[in-house]
Amino acid sequence: MANNYRQDKDLELLRYADQEMLGVLVNYLTTDKDGSTRYTESLTGDETFKAANGDFRKIWQLIGAELQHFGGDSLMNFIRRNGVPYKEILTDVCKKIGVKTDFSADTVEIEKAMLAKLFEDSWEKMSEAERASIRTQLKINGNLASGAALSAIIAAIRLGGFMSYQVSLIVANAVARALLGRGLALAANAGLMRAIGIFAGPVGMAISALLTLPALTGPAYRVTLPAVVQIAAMRQQLLKPEEDIF
Repeated sequence: MANNYRQDKDLELLRYADQEMLGVLVNYLTTDKDGSTRYTESLTGDETFKAANGDFRKIWQLIGAELQHFGGDSLMNFIRRNGVPYKEILTDVCKKIGVKTDFSADTVEIEKAMLAKLFEDSWEKMSEAERASIRTQLKINGNLASGAALSAIIAAIRLGGFMSYQVSLIVANAVARALLGRGLALAANAGLMRAIGIFAGPVGMAISALLTLPALTGPAYRVTLPAVVQIAAMRQQLLKPEEDIF
């Protein structure tokens, strides 16, 4: 039997999210790193989940409930019959990976701070040639030194808009490739796809390094870290400005 959904304004986006992006989130919730079904998951055995036949928008509350469950303590989940709010899960993950931000801010602002941190961690693992290529794809002044270019990108992510959308997809795609063995099936322009390709390796290395930290080795974090990255990308996808060219 699936977990009960706890009303959560920060998860309402799941009812409108891209079907393929929702499918990736379901994969994080239900499959282990070797592709086997998680023994702690309750989605795939649920009759409503089965009846949806892959139409994940129909069962967005079941999906949200499953994530809330992974974010909570098992005993407390049993007592409450539901898990914890998404913002609490996001904040917990962010603190574990060293995100410095105002955790009383709106959820979208915390998500952008997380994306900026993951981008920064990945930048440090790039060659100068890769950094130059990313600057070109993201239209960052090529005359800026590496550190100044990174600062400009981080500032743009935190401001929101198209840069946040670009980076969210770059990061989410790399996380999917690192943990699921395949990227997102994105209908994106050529420039964004080039940036996604360049960043896949460095982001993958950064995520793999994070998941070996003692604080993140538990099974719950192997679910909640990629899940919040995926939800952050889905939110940016829904908030994306009309601009879609580089």
